[in-house]
Amino acid sequence: MNRAWTALGGMCVLSWASLGLFAAESDFKIDPALMRTLTADEEARAAFYVVFAQRPALDRAFRMTDRSARARFVAQSLRATAGKSQAGVRGYLAGHQIEFTPFWIENRIFIPHGDLELARALARRPDVAAILPETAYALPPVRVDMAPASDWNVSKVRADQIWPISTGAGIAVASIDTGVQYNHPALANQYRGKSGTGFSHSGNWHDPTGLCGPTPCDNTGHGTHTVGTMVGDGGAGNQIGIAPGAKWIACKGCAGASCYGSDLTACAQWILDPAGAEPPDIVNNSWSGAGGGFWYQEYVRNWVAAGIFPVFSAGNNGPACGSVGSPGDYPESFASGASDAADEVAGYSSRGPSAFGGVKPDLTAPGTGIRSSFPYDSYVVLSGTSMASPHAAASAALVWSVAPAYRGNTGATAQLLRSTALVRTTSETCGGVPAGASPNNTYGSGLLDARAAVESAMASAPNTAPVVSITAPADWQSFNCPVTVTFGGTASDPEDKDLTSALSWTDNAAPFGTGAYPSRSYACTDVGNHSIVAVATDTGRASGSDAITLTIVNATIPASPANLGATAGSASVTLNWRDNSANESGFRLERKPKSGAWSVVKNTGANVTSYVDASGKGNWQYRVRAFNGAGSSAPSNIASARVK
Repeated sequence: MNRAWTALGGMCVLSWASLGLFAAESDFKIDPALMRTLTADEEARAAFYVVFAQRPALDRAFRMTDRSARARFVAQSLRATAGKSQAGVRGYLAGHQIEFTPFWIENRIFIPHGDLELARALARRPDVAAILPETAYALPPVRVDMAPASDWNVSKVRADQIWPISTGAGIAVASIDTGVQYNHPALANQYRGKSGTGFSHSGNWHDPTGLCGPTPCDNTGHGTHTVGTMVGDGGAGNQIGIAPGAKWIACKGCAGASCYGSDLTACAQWILDPAGAEPPDIVNNSWSGAGGGFWYQEYVRNWVAAGIFPVFSAGNNGPACGSVGSPGDYPESFASGASDAADEVAGYSSRGPSAFGGVKPDLTAPGTGIRSSFPYDSYVVLSGTSMASPHAAASAALVWSVAPAYRGNTGATAQLLRSTALVRTTSETCGGVPAGASPNNTYGSGLLDARAAVESAMASAPNTAPVVSITAPADWQSFNCPVTVTFGGTASDPEDKDLTSALSWTDNAAPFGTGAYPSRSYACTDVGNHSIVAVATDTGRASGSDAITLTIVNATIPASPANLGATAGSASVTLNWRDNSANESGFRLERKPKSGAWSVVKNTGANVTSYVDASGKGNWQYRVRAFNGAGSSAPSNIASARVK
């Protein structure tokens, strides 16, 4: 483990060895919540990700003019990096007959059923940066409105007024959602998989959940509804889509009301390379999690590198300030709040500011009382920011169809949609934005106007967003506390040239510096993972960003004991373990009955490696922690014994 980082500005060289981060103690790599799950019971199993630090340089992609070549370059670069850095772990898992799924959209491996022993064995490897838990994300709850409604939303954003110029022809929009009824009368003709009188689903549909299989389906209707708002056209009386000339493809990332991270990851990867077919231009994501969650950020960044416009719902947790969800709160994402027919923001629509800094949502679009397609061959009225997001995605399709200079330019497209929105102010002051100001954290830049966006795009050249790179430290670098870390970054812009001095830096959404080389001091109260984001905004108000994760470790906490064994006697249990630390004050022995709660049996002194517990009869489980004044280690392995 000789990986080292040279601090900028003449600071000293810090290496893992000099910081005391040895392979014997690598529990810091395992997410604390995952550690609690895996040490709760001897039989505990959990799904988790094995994360690798290496990532390719994709700056070249932003200078490529051939969109297909650009997407191939990004996918090939990501595949090559993952294949090389994951090789050792893949071989280890295969050799131990452990089920796993390798991903390249971000450099990680998914393990659906892992235990504490496996997690620790992987964490000890120098090629592994982190072990993170699988998480389920909820679709924002929607309200079903039974009363009939006109398709007011289409005319509200003035999409129908621009159809003589653009219907989105030649553009492919994707949906990561609950699926789609592909042969719905309003959607069949717009499905990219339709060929003559038949259908070809390869490259146009993917289902990592396994609920539908190779043929598209939708078991909740949510995805059918959102796709209908993007492209649906069922003829007179059912012209429900904003861009009815665009084609759609879809990935089922949500099994139902919940969307598992592994399925969403599989969809993110498929979007970038859908079974060798051409990737979509735009991807709509009408789902979200709690704000400040950076787990999907690298996927979104890689979409942007490939020229795919990432559109998300803001979430339905309003009207509280700071309620906007992830991934919509990322600087790279375009998030939509929800408004009604009177142009009033919905009370449920999540407000900003973003946990990563800046105004969110980007804008507000119709979301209350939206009529769209639904299984089976029907139409229903639903409300939510899930219904708002497809309006923005489809409006981008209208723009890209007739203004090809914008196609693939996600930063310019985001700024175009914001700058042409109808300004809407509010008395709400979320994020400290004064009442009456625009943009604000309630409406964003205002109300979506598809016609204004298309007309502006046809009349003006796009402004290209800055390209930002964090050059130091490396992604997933670890540092012992207390420590001062100096960060390095660059920002370049085709119009404004060098914007490095304009970089703004945040750590878990807290601003800490500007310019090329900001520093931040980390105390031992800062242990854990930190999402570092650098953002630069050009004079045209287009933004670019980069992000890394670093880990702060308290190396004075003793290492976890290991090799705990339990031997039953007639009325007691003899415990033996290995002492892995040189700085413990003692050991804390914990016991629980087979189906009970943990309790402390004994606190021993230092350098003790055995204890006889007068447990009495029962089925007992044991674990041991080392402790000192700085805190307690994670538990040892769990050992069990039955006293008859």
